[in-house]
Amino acid sequence: MTGGPMTGGPRSAPEIPGARAGGTGVSRDVCYLPGRIWRGRPLRLLARALATCLLALAVLHLVAGQPAAPALVTGLITWFLVTARADLAPPPARLPGRGGPAGQDGVRPPSCMR
Repeated sequence: MTGGPMTGGPRSAPEIPGARAGGTGVSRDVCYLPGRIWRGRPLRLLARALATCLLALAVLHLVAGQPAAPALVTGLITWFLVTARADLAPPPARLPGRGGPAGQDGVRPPSCMR
């Protein structure tokens, strides 16, 4: 049924309270992630990611088809996500000498936040 209840015309989308038109839907943390990786320890993060991928491939090869394989891969990904934060630079609002929120004190927001 493509029409309204008795009008036969197209239905309009319901309004969602609090929704913004034209928003990108990308959070500020995600927008600052490339800069935090670049200013942090990118080679150490790359080595950690490579080790996680190689271990996940080894797990899938060694215990293929067993119920433990997805759990082990999930454990490796969780380990990477929890420990990778130490290799990132602090967010711009917490950098030394910049006490204000992001976008002030000379900190330009990334292109996805403009």
